Amino acid sequence: MQSNLSVFEASPKPADLALLSVTSAGHFRIVPPFKLDRSGGHRSEHLIYTIDGEAYGVISGQHSTAQAGSIWLMPKDKGYRYWCDAGPGFWEGRWIEYDGAWARKLWTMMGLDGITHIPRCFEAQSVVEELHARLHADGNPGLHEATALLWKLFAICERAVSGQKRTQVSSSSVHAAQRHVLEHLAERLNLEDLARAANLSPFHFARVFRQKTGFTPAAYVRSVRIGRARELLRAGELSVKQVGQAVGFPLAHHFSAVFKQSTGQSPREFVRTHRG
Repeated sequence: MQSNLSVFEASPKPADLALLSVTSAGHFRIVPPFKLDRSGGHRSEHLIYTIDGEAYGVISGQHSTAQAGSIWLMPKDKGYRYWCDAGPGFWEGRWIEYDGAWARKLWTMMGLDGITHIPRCFEAQSVVEELHARLHADGNPGLHEATALLWKLFAICERAVSGQKRTQVSSSSVHAAQRHVLEHLAERLNLEDLARAANLSPFHFARVFRQKTGFTPAAYVRSVRIGRARELLRAGELSVKQVGQAVGFPLAHHFSAVFKQSTGQSPREFVRTHRG
């Protein structure tokens, strides 16, 4: 069932359509049960911006959930389906259809090939709304302005996707460095070693690591070493000197000084008060 459905069909000239042009746009508010299945693709490239509510979709074989601020990108030559069920109760958004040889070239240029879902892209809403408004202006100038805004919309998508990729890369880099610390705890560890493990420059790594963990790399290494030292001292299987060597402090006096600074006790005092 559909309600509050409005459609604007554009009439681009062949020259416009050969390059890039919006072909139709509209607003919808859908209440369940609703399902649309275009297993054979569609007449034009298609995108949907979700204003509110929720829907579920499979686009080019990729499953995703459309929620407020998300964008779906549907290539015209790939099958897709989407539906709205009783859970959220409704789904509201705007769609834009467009076509032309430039469409795919822009996708490639902006890193959008293979991207079907961009969540939390709230920056796009004002552009989507303005694009719809421009379509109602008279003649080709309004259509050209709407198409220019479509290009801007792609650029917003590019920035959003790049940010998500940077976040993913940053997280995986930090995890790689943390694994390196655990696997090489008895060895010398400096900023360059950790940055190399993370595959980042030392400057970039230090900034990203602190953003993700709240620790500087040096403070994190020290924290892990002292935490492991506490475990080994409690276990009682190694001498204080051996524990220090096992966690990267080859000099006993250095280990004792750092341990006391971190815990308020020397290693021997810790053993007396914590070993059962």
